Amino acid sequence: MPIRKMTTYKKAGIIKKMCQDQRSTSKPPPPASSSSYAPSQPPPTVSLHLPPPPASTSAPMHPPLSPLHTSAPKHPSCAVQLQPSTSSTGRLSSPPPSTLVQPQPSTSSATALVDKVKSSYDVRQELLKDNRPTTAIDKKQLIISVDDIRRVLDIAACTVCSAPLTLSAKTDCLSSKLTVTCTNCDTGVVIRDETAKTSAGKNTKMLENNVKGVFEAVNNNIGITGLNRIISTLGIDTFSQGKFMRHTHYLYKRMDKHYPVRMKDVISAVFTHYESYDILPEPTTGLLDITVSYDGTWMTRGHSSHIGVGFVVEVDTGFIIDREVISNFCQVCSRREKRQLPATPEWMARHASSCNRNYTGTSASMGTEAARRLWSRSTQLGLRYTTYVGDGDSSTYQAVQQLNPYDVPVRKEECVNHVSKRLGTRLRKLKKEMMTTITTKTGKEMRRSLLSGPSQLTENTINKMTSYFGKAVRGEKDKPYTSTEDMRKSILASYHHAVSTDDRPQHNYCPPGINSWFFFRRGEADKTKFCRKHSTKPGYFSKIPSEHRGAILKVYTDLTNEELLKRCMKGRTQNANESLHSKLWMKVAKHKFAGISRVNFISQVVILEHNFGFEAAYFPQHLGFKTTACKSANLQFLQKESIRSSTPKQTVRHQRKKSGNSSDYISGGF
Repeated sequence: MPIRKMTTYKKAGIIKKMCQDQRSTSKPPPPASSSSYAPSQPPPTVSLHLPPPPASTSAPMHPPLSPLHTSAPKHPSCAVQLQPSTSSTGRLSSPPPSTLVQPQPSTSSATALVDKVKSSYDVRQELLKDNRPTTAIDKKQLIISVDDIRRVLDIAACTVCSAPLTLSAKTDCLSSKLTVTCTNCDTGVVIRDETAKTSAGKNTKMLENNVKGVFEAVNNNIGITGLNRIISTLGIDTFSQGKFMRHTHYLYKRMDKHYPVRMKDVISAVFTHYESYDILPEPTTGLLDITVSYDGTWMTRGHSSHIGVGFVVEVDTGFIIDREVISNFCQVCSRREKRQLPATPEWMARHASSCNRNYTGTSASMGTEAARRLWSRSTQLGLRYTTYVGDGDSSTYQAVQQLNPYDVPVRKEECVNHVSKRLGTRLRKLKKEMMTTITTKTGKEMRRSLLSGPSQLTENTINKMTSYFGKAVRGEKDKPYTSTEDMRKSILASYHHAVSTDDRPQHNYCPPGINSWFFFRRGEADKTKFCRKHSTKPGYFSKIPSEHRGAILKVYTDLTNEELLKRCMKGRTQNANESLHSKLWMKVAKHKFAGISRVNFISQVVILEHNFGFEAAYFPQHLGFKTTACKSANLQFLQKESIRSSTPKQTVRHQRKKSGNSSDYISGGF
């Protein structure tokens, strides 16, 4: 018998089985209990008796939540008792819910760690539970050729006179009209799609399947080319350019009527949420002060984009409150300018209603202009954006301050994610500025940085120290900062730790005690344990000449000024805005042209999907069309995927079981 070479995977399987056998023979058998069964017996089976499916009219508008979310509290900050203080005007001036300290999850088990996490999606769904429309489930549809239907009718007969039947088919892209009549009597059946209606309830010439198909083509960024490619493969007539544009304009107009109605429910939910924490509107004006995050995004990369979008997001619930789409380009106006045709007042009056240009400034100033418009109309929604979470762009905040939309000042808080990146930017800039001229061995002169070279300010060192700086700015979840001085000490601890040596240790800012993260401070607290030296693992800045460290220390000093740290104390971010940007440009590709009408429509769809969920925000059902069961299941799947991708993974690290003497595993013991 020939001997075959054993593969690595087979060796690993045999070794694993031998280890399992040895482990099973070395361990005593488990005690008998009522819930255990012998390994030789088959596992017990459980028979499930599922109830019948609910009626189609009572189908929920949101995907069923997993058990991980059902046991969550009403709000992450509900465990904190508010103590509002009454101002001179009688208004409750307690802090917004997002400023409260959140209870920390237990680390006893992975299940307990996840059970107490409640996402902003759950908060939004709880607030909007009374504003979900009922889903009308439509019949399942099939794609079948007309010739196959005729072959079926050849063997069928009229139920009245038993005469043969005839078929008359009229197709209109994805929609069709089938008429089955008897050849002898007047008996017949007409099968056709529903007709789309205007906002006033009048019938149009557009049919249900065509409207649904065009909506999916626009919403999924495939356009008329992608839609025609799919339906032509199935043997269905394609859309003409004119018919496709008529359907898109119909969708745009209906969305402009539908969007404000749904956003009223969102504003009402925000008021309800703040009232649950005894934060009421101002008695004289009826305006509610909220904390929002704002960020602008551009359609194309670079500084030549013709379209920009700004979103305002409430930081506590994650509701998108408002948005503004800015465009400085119009195809009709541009074509007229190229032909050198005069823009007469009569032509401008006719073109004003359809012009796509609503801004004449540069693309770089679109974010600032969008902020001005959003803050100016916030009082129409009954809100005041008195606290604004932004990035390092100071032009937007200055524009809002100059606008002065309220009788109270607008405060700015920094996004800690953007602040954490500033150290890397400043160090790279410093490395380029500290240049000198050197002469090579061949006599050639060249420019070189004083901080370049091995063990100097390398890219790896910059990335590491930036990471430590970001962790210090965010702080620990179970030990939040109580003052800016604590944050400053935590940031400076990373610098002084990086420049420490055996001859000159600088660990005054490092936390003391036996549980400190630093070996030197643990060794000071417990003299019985071995403390390794700095030379075994030098600090990242320890080999940089002392005359150059002063410039690095100045960078740290600038980034720990009092005003900046005050704006970072609450640890807020613009993650919701960044997520919205990715959702928006996933539906409107940056490498393809799109006008302001399409970007405006997609931004409305994205906002409704974010606030209400995919199934509750499905636009065709609000046009009067029914939703099929398979489409409802697909929307629920999309919602689950959205929740899964946005929820951080809560994992518990399993440490390897130690064997032998535990003293070998102390810090510096190996």
